[in-house]
Parts: sequence; C-alpha cells; structure tokens
Amino acid sequence: MNRERRGCAVRMDRRRFVHTAGVLAAGSVLGYSLTGCNAELNYLLPSLGPAPPPTPVPGMTYIWASQIGCALDCNLENGLNKFSGGAATDDGPRINAAMAGATAANPITLIIDGSALISGLFLPAGGYWSIAGLGSGTGFYTMSGSNCDAIKNASPNSTVPFDPGPPAPATRGSNVSLSNFTLNGNQNRVSTTGMREGTATTWYCGINLISLNNISIENLVVVNVPTYHVRLSDVGNVTVSGCILQSVGPLTDGLHFDGPANDIAISNCKFATGDDSIALNCPEGYSGNIERVTVSNCTFNSWSLMRLYTHYGQSNKYTIDTVSVSNCNGTLSEYGFPIGLSSGSLPNSVTSLTISDCDLTTSAVLAMAENFGNIVLQNVNFTPSQKTVAWVQPQSNRVCAFMRPSPYYPGVTVVGSSLSFQNCSIVRKSNMKAAAVILQAGSEINSVEFDGFGAQDNYSPIEELIDIEEGAIGLLEINSLNSTNIESLVQPGGFTNISSVTGTGTGVLATGWEFPDAVMANGVPYISATTGQPSIKINGVVEPYDPS
Repeated sequence: MNRERRGCAVRMDRRRFVHTAGVLAAGSVLGYSLTGCNAELNYLLPSLGPAPPPTPVPGMTYIWASQIGCALDCNLENGLNKFSGGAATDDGPRINAAMAGATAANPITLIIDGSALISGLFLPAGGYWSIAGLGSGTGFYTMSGSNCDAIKNASPNSTVPFDPGPPAPATRGSNVSLSNFTLNGNQNRVSTTGMREGTATTWYCGINLISLNNISIENLVVVNVPTYHVRLSDVGNVTVSGCILQSVGPLTDGLHFDGPANDIAISNCKFATGDDSIALNCPEGYSGNIERVTVSNCTFNSWSLMRLYTHYGQSNKYTIDTVSVSNCNGTLSEYGFPIGLSSGSLPNSVTSLTISDCDLTTSAVLAMAENFGNIVLQNVNFTPSQKTVAWVQPQSNRVCAFMRPSPYYPGVTVVGSSLSFQNCSIVRKSNMKAAAVILQAGSEINSVEFDGFGAQDNYSPIEELIDIEEGAIGLLEINSLNSTNIESLVQPGGFTNISSVTGTGTGVLATGWEFPDAVMANGVPYISATTGQPSIKINGVVEPYDPS
C-alpha cells in the first residue's frame, strides 16, 4: 500500500474504512479467528520444514546463536518462555553485538538454531551479513513495546527518516541474506505509541532493508506484522523465493519496494496479506524509478496482487519499466494490479507490463489510474468477483473487467500506448456483467489487440466486450476472437470512439458482428453494418467480400 501522507490523508482514511469493513470476511477465507490473541495465532505458523545449516563458504565467519549466550527460550507462537510459560529472554542485544563487526573484509553469518525473543535486530547498514535458520521452527518473535522494525540494517537510533525523499545515496551496501527461519512480528502488541503501525511518520516493519545491493531472501515465514512484511527501499539485485507472507489488517503489504529499485526476482512465494501482496511504489522512500521486476509461480490471497504507481501529485514523477508476472494464481479481494493513484503521471509511466499464464479472481485484473506504455495479457483466465470491493464514487458502473478504471481511485484520465490480449478468457462463476475493457473520464488507448479471446462459461451472454463510456481507442485489431457468449463488441454508438478496426486473416469477419464501413481498414474482411453482408475495403471503396 502507498503510505499516502503528504497531503493525502483523505485517501488513507478511505483505505482504513475499506479494510476495517473487509477484515472479518478475509478472516473467514484464511481460516482463523479475529477474537482473541491465542485464537488468532492458530494459523500463524505455517511450516516449511527443517533445513540444514548453511554450507561453509571460505572467508565467512559463522556464529551460532546458542554459542554466544542466547537463551533461545521463546515460543514463536506467543512470545512467552516455551519452558515456563513466563517471560522469555531478549536475545536481541547479544545478536546485535555479535553481528556488529560485519564488513566486506569480515562477512558474518548468524545461524539461528532456536527460537529467540528480540527487541530488534539492528545490523550493519553496509551489509555483508546473513541470518540462516535451521527451518521454520527456528527464528524470532518481536518483543512487545519494542517500537521498531524486527530486522533492520541500521542502528536503533538511525536518523534516516522512513521516507527521506530524493536523492538516494550515491552508493549502496551489499550482500545480505536471510533464509530458513520464521519471523513473528507480534502485530497487536509491538507498539506502545497508541498506533498499531508505529507512529505518524515511522511505521514498524517485519524486515526493513535500505540502500543495499545483492539481497537474498529465501524460505522465510513472516507473519503477524504491524505493517509491511518486508520493506526494501533503494535496492538492487534482489531475489525472494519460497517465502510465506501472511498477516491480516491494513498496511500489511507483503513485499514492499520503494524507489529507486532494480533487478528484482520473486518466485514460489505464498501471499495472504491484508494489503498489497507486492508493491512497487516509486515516490516512497528516497524516491526513484523501478525497473526489471519478475514474479513467477506464486499464489495470492490478498487485497491486491501488485500495486504499481509512479507519483501521487507531487512534482517528482518516475517510471516503472519491464515488469513481468507469470504462472501465478490467486483471489484478490479488491483488484489484481492497481496501477496509479491520480492524474498527472508521465506518458508511458508504467512502461512495460506482461502478465502471462495466470488465473485470477478479482474485480479487475488492471485497475487503472495512471498512464501506461505496453501491457500484454497472455494466457490469462479472469474470473470476475466483487464480494469485498469498495467502489468509491463517482463510478458510472461497477462492472468487472480485465481493464477498468480503479474502483478506489475513480475519475482519473489515463492514456495508454497499447493493450494486447493473447489467448485470454473471462470465466464467470455467476450470471454477472463483465467486459474486457472499460474506459471512462476521457481515457484513451492508442492500440488494443485481441489475438485469442473468449468468454468461457454458460451464463447469459456478455452484453459488450468493450465499454467506451467516455474515452477512445485509436486502432482496434481483432486477429482471433470467439464471439460466442458475447453479444456485441461495443454498445450502440460506441464505434464513434474507435478510429480504425483492422485484423489479420478473417478474424474480424469471424466474429459475426457488424462494423460501420467508415472505421474499417483496407484489406480486412468484415460484415458491413450498411449491407449486412461480408465486405472488404479496397483503396477506401467498400466491395463485396468473396472468400474464394
């Protein structure tokens, strides 16, 4: 989620209202109770099983937590002493002291071979340290009243604000690895500030890493956090794999990236978060562009799959470039990809986004409130659902769609370069309205392509594939489109908002829909709305089409 401060308090209030209304429904889906601490914790510790100690690497110093005096007496479910049921021992100070000497010349790995209560781990800002557990039965529980991130690459008294703004530091630290342990963020009792999330200016994260290159996060279970499970700000060359990120409530983003950030690979993770599973938020942190992000083989049961935005009304504007999401599936209570917050983004600000081989149940795969470059949807099955969607007014309709105006940020004019559907399907589970594209508020897309598309269900036909209420499409290309169970391409009069229709082969003709002669490109067979017969334009002149 975006922090939405700096004059955006109204949006924050709306988010809180929406989340409060939806948390109980989310709880029934995730299978836990929201009444009482102990009941809530029943679901919190999914297991990834045991793991061996790390293979020794020459030059690395290895420190076992049990050998530096750590008590390791904490129950990771509730933070109590696992032997007596009383107070556990704070092992944070011993770990911090042992890890303080990590440098490029002396990299250190902590082997956490038990379960530790911590008041916060504040590890060298420049990196060259690792934490390796022996499986998800080992790890950390954040002590009540600690008022800090659980794990951070900074001193406890760091003067760097949560959102320092540009410019980012000229150099980054390097080489941080976290693997094979559990972190329980103690969401409901970590703060004594009067706010679960921290303070008005600083939020408490599970893991908070800033200004680093070469970060590896593997096989972690991170649960019950006050805000972001993992916050990564001004980072590069990041790999996250095999993790389970699971918490309820607003602000609990799974993997939250602040700009600038580059070269990020996320794979084989499970997200069950009360907010965005993944967030790419350029104007937060130091602020900057985000580029080259891949997500693959992940599952989602969250507020959204991935938030992307490049500005929120301030003078600094950024871009997000080359993002791909593949082989993923999930149910998103609000929307799949919320893109943007408000008008005024740079042209093509989300430069390139590809979503492939995914099955998504949500109100909109793409919830638009920002300009975009090239978006490709390939082998995506979309199941419309709006059980928990918050429709902020004004909205001219509440129809689910592959791409539509954001339910939460309506009235934003969006300009896009190209949108391509390749072998995509709408798969309804009820007799509800749905569409491929809905354009409002004067939004425009220069090019929309259908190269394999259909409605794969047995309910009443979809009324119109494209709803152009207040917008325009430049070139509409239909190469392959199964019109069965789709009544029409656009509503009556909708062709006035399409400049030209084209397609390869007989793709347009095969739809069986009628097209005005004026919008048809030369050399494309179609059924003429004037004659009702197969036709083709040759040098601008409409002629009968003879397939022989």
